[in-house]
Amino acid sequence: MPPPNLKHITDNELWRLVMDSDVSAYGELYERYWESLFETAYWHLYDKAAAKDIVQEVFVYCWQKREQIQIKESVIAYFRAAVRFKILNYLKSESAREKYQLLAGRALPEITNNTGEHMASADLEANYRRELERLPEKMREVFIDSRDYGLSIDEIAHKRAISPQTVKNQLSAALKKLREGLGNFFME
Repeated sequence: MPPPNLKHITDNELWRLVMDSDVSAYGELYERYWESLFETAYWHLYDKAAAKDIVQEVFVYCWQKREQIQIKESVIAYFRAAVRFKILNYLKSESAREKYQLLAGRALPEITNNTGEHMASADLEANYRRELERLPEKMREVFIDSRDYGLSIDEIAHKRAISPQTVKNQLSAALKKLREGLGNFFME
């Protein structure tokens, strides 16, 4: 029996196949979203190598933990969130490394602390969720449509029955409020 045409299968159906170790289904998700996730990471970091590494790490992690990861809503939203937190961890570790290099006057060795990274990620996610909940409802919905679901300004405007300029204003205000609430952790 020939394999199904995976191009016509929904993301959630593909994820169910991935959970059963279907490499071709995972390859399809990779093909669908690698470029978009890379662009997101690059937009935050302006470093192609780091952006590529982050996206690759997210895909490797998701494959390794495929049996434990329960995605009930949107696969792309899960991947985007994973990339976002990986970026934030990267920026946090880079900032700390640079600070201590300046203090010490020399390069520090790479140190990895999976427990520390996990705790920092969980803390950051909790802070992010708290600040997101503080946004006015309409602003929060527009922000989630943009960042978690990857909708364009025009798509959000159509979905929410508001003007594209209102969407831009809402996104700009949301980013400003989140930056203020999260301090150095959050970047455009």
